[in-house]
Amino acid sequence: MTQANRFSPPPAETRGEILRAYNESERLIKEAERERITAISRTTWWRLERSGEVPRRKRVGGSTVWLLSDLLAWMQK
Repeated sequence: MTQANRFSPPPAETRGEILRAYNESERLIKEAERERITAISRTTWWRLERSGEVPRRKRVGGSTVWLLSDLLAWMQK
């Protein structure tokens, strides 16, 4: 796999621009909403995540979440 396919989190100023473009504020996204936003199944997302091509999940308490800005930045690539 080439380095070009790897996801890199955007810098803070880019996060703000992306969120403003979608008229959103930063929030945590759970699995069901992540699947609706990206239209990628859980299994396929897991495979992409293992290869570093998509934003990595975060653990908050007992929940798995993603930052909305990470998902939106990834979708713009």
